[in-house]
This record gives sequence, structure tokens and C-alpha cells, in this order.
Amino acid sequence: MTNSKPAKWLPIRLLFAMCLCFAAIATEAQNKIQVTAFNRMETDVTARITAPQRDQNGEVCALIRIVTTEKDLMFEPDALGITARENKTGEIWLYVPRGARRISILHDQLGILRNYFYPDIIEKGTVYEMVLNTGDSEDKPVVENNMQFFVLRPEPANANVYVDDEQVPIENGLFSATMPKGEHTYRVEAPMYQPDAGIVTLGSEQVIKSVTLKPKFGYMEIFSLPEQDADVYIDSVLVGKTPYRSDRMAIKEYKVRIEKQTYFPIDTLLNVTAGETVRPTFHMESTIKPKVPMNTLIMLQAGYNPNGTTFGAMLGFGRKNGFYVGFRSDFGSASGELECNGDGIVEGIDATTPPFYKEGVKNKSRMSITGGYFRQLGKKFYLYAGAGYGTRTLTYELAAPMTIGEKEYAEGTQVKDMDNSAIGVAGELGGILRFGKFCISAGFHTVNFKYHEVTGGLGFVF
Repeated sequence: MTNSKPAKWLPIRLLFAMCLCFAAIATEAQNKIQVTAFNRMETDVTARITAPQRDQNGEVCALIRIVTTEKDLMFEPDALGITARENKTGEIWLYVPRGARRISILHDQLGILRNYFYPDIIEKGTVYEMVLNTGDSEDKPVVENNMQFFVLRPEPANANVYVDDEQVPIENGLFSATMPKGEHTYRVEAPMYQPDAGIVTLGSEQVIKSVTLKPKFGYMEIFSLPEQDADVYIDSVLVGKTPYRSDRMAIKEYKVRIEKQTYFPIDTLLNVTAGETVRPTFHMESTIKPKVPMNTLIMLQAGYNPNGTTFGAMLGFGRKNGFYVGFRSDFGSASGELECNGDGIVEGIDATTPPFYKEGVKNKSRMSITGGYFRQLGKKFYLYAGAGYGTRTLTYELAAPMTIGEKEYAEGTQVKDMDNSAIGVAGELGGILRFGKFCISAGFHTVNFKYHEVTGGLGFVF
């Protein structure tokens, strides 16, 4: 026995399938909205810099730039919604929150594109481009957009910007606009800056250009030592006190004067150059002479003459000027009962030949006491000069007894050489070189301008 129930329902099933097919064809024919491209625009800063929008949570939105000439489109977002919509030339801008997944596009005549899922992850502050085709099967796709986005960032931010010889507005330090593709002129001007101009070409990619103007100004920073708070005059105008920093100054030469009570004023010329800061430090000299502390000088000295060497010391007190006393001796012992000339002939007798002296025996003694004045001639150099009393004695010893008149002189009696001995005024002249607390000296010493010696010394100043 054959089951006839399937055969009975077969016409009904065929009819239902045909209705579904016709409905699908009709829906397809009615919907003329298609997405032909969806791309992330990595270099587009519109969403985060030039024209940002924030969602209800205060977060920067993403921007979907819908390329279409149809302005009557309506949009149904997902649960996150649409923050803002702006109709632009050749585009519709939709600001959506981060994480948006899908959108529906509706039009009374063109139909509905329902639940279009974004093929890319929607991130905050990012720009995406969606290209729509709203034509029917006989129409061409939407003609390529002839507009392009242009951003110009001037430095300084308050500069005047001219595009195609027309001044354009600056918002948040930027000029941004969608402009026709092709060449456009720009010019950036600002007071005290050198202007800059050029040509920019808009093509398939948006253009972001920074223009930094070269300054026509500089700065001054003026310091004074050892004291601050000195008055600063620039071109005879009081502008402040040290440490002083100027505002922008035109490039030229300025007359600068620094003044402060109890200090000598300072006048100078300073050149301000483009983009540079001139930083002089003025060392001011007080009109009140500082009190120099009293110094004590102690120096050990030695004197040299081919006939002998002496040793002594110098003790001085003073500031830049002072006085000193000195002592010098060879610590020898020589005194003559008799006197002779340089040839050894004893005075007081009629002899023409000298007596016999012990061969090679000479007795010498040297001593002087001086006092004087010293003066500082530089930071490290002092000059000293002094006078006093000095003696120099040279004696020989008799080799045999000798009688002069009624007096007899025994062997070994000392005979003073008057031509090579000196007694009377002692004088000296020299210099002292100071190294901190340490000092050295060099000089000349004489007794009665008859006996001379060079001197040197080592000492301390404290």
C-alpha cells in the first residue's frame, strides 16, 4: 500500500518555497545600500587631536567617516549608541564609543542595510573610513571622493595661518579642514618671527604638516656677584633687578647698566641674537674698601758673599703696608788690637813691609741689625726696604812677637784689616713672593756700601 500524504503536500511546499524566493528577491531589489570598503586610517588624527568628541563616560570616541553623497541616511547603532553625527562635504561623520560592534543604515527610498558588523575592532581616538554604494544595479558606484583632509600645526600656536591667500581659523593650535584635492598655498606669520610659506598637495592620503617659524628675537639673563638685587637698566630704562630674565627682545645691540648702592656701576654693550639667550655675570666691586686683616711675617734668611755666609731672620707686621726688623750674623769672633791696610802693613809704624802673619789664618765676624718698611704691590708680591747698623771685621794673627814703641805684642795678636772691614750704616732692598701662607724672598744687603751680599729666605705669613 502506497503512502499518498507526501504527494498531497508537495504542491503546497513548492508554493511556499517560491514565495520565500520572491520575497528575498524583492528585499534584495529594494535594498540599494552596500558597504564597498571599511578601512582603518592610521595617520588620521581627527578623532584624537583636531576634532575629538567624548562619550558619556568621558572617553575619546572613535570616528567613522562614511563616504557618501546621500545625506538623508539614518543610523541605528548597537547598545553603545552614537555620540555625535556631523554632515560634511562628501561624508557623514559618526562618533561612536570604543567597542561598538555593528550598525544599521536606513533610507526611505534606498532601503535598509541591517546589522552591518564592523570588520575591524573599534578603538578610542581612531578614525575609520566606510565607503557606501547607494546606486541600483544599473548605476555606477559612488564617484571617488574629490576631497581630502588637511591639518597644519603652526609653531608658535598663535601664529596667523593663510591658506590660498585667505586667513583661516586656528583651534587648539591647529588648522584642520577637508579641502579639494590638488595644490594649495599656505603662509604662516607671527610677530617677531620670520614668515614661512609653501605649497601642499592633497592626494590620496591626508596631509598633516607642521610649520615652525624661526624667531627674530632673543633673551637676556643677567646676574651680579657677589650681591644680587642690583638694578638693571637696558637702554636707560629700569627693567628689573638681578637675577634678571627678559621677555622677548628684538635682535640688536643694547646698552646695559648695573647699579647697586655701595658698589661701582657697570656699563656694557650686549648683543641679542636670534633664538639665543645672552647670560652675562657681572662681578661688582664695592666702594667700601674691605678691612685687610693684620698679617705676621716670619722669615729665615741667608746672605752670601764670596768671603763668607751669614744667617738671620726677619719679623714683620702689617696689612698691605707694614714694618719689619731683621738680624743677620755669621756668628764669628774677630777683634783686632792692631790695625793694618789691605797690604797687611801695620799702622803707626814706619815699616814698609808687613809683619809675618800666620799663614792661612783669617778671623772674620759679620753682624747687622735692620728695620724697615714693606708694601704690597700685587696680589702676591711685596717690596721691602730697610736700614740699620752693621759690621764686618777681618783680622790676621801675628806669627811672631812684635814691638811697637814701648809695647810688645805677642804671637797670635789679631791685626784688623781696615780696607776689608766695614762698620756703620747697613741697608737692604728686596722682594717677597707669597703663595698662600708660604713665601720666599730675594734681596741685596750692604754695610757702609763697602761690604755687599745677596740674600734669600723662606718664611710664612699668618
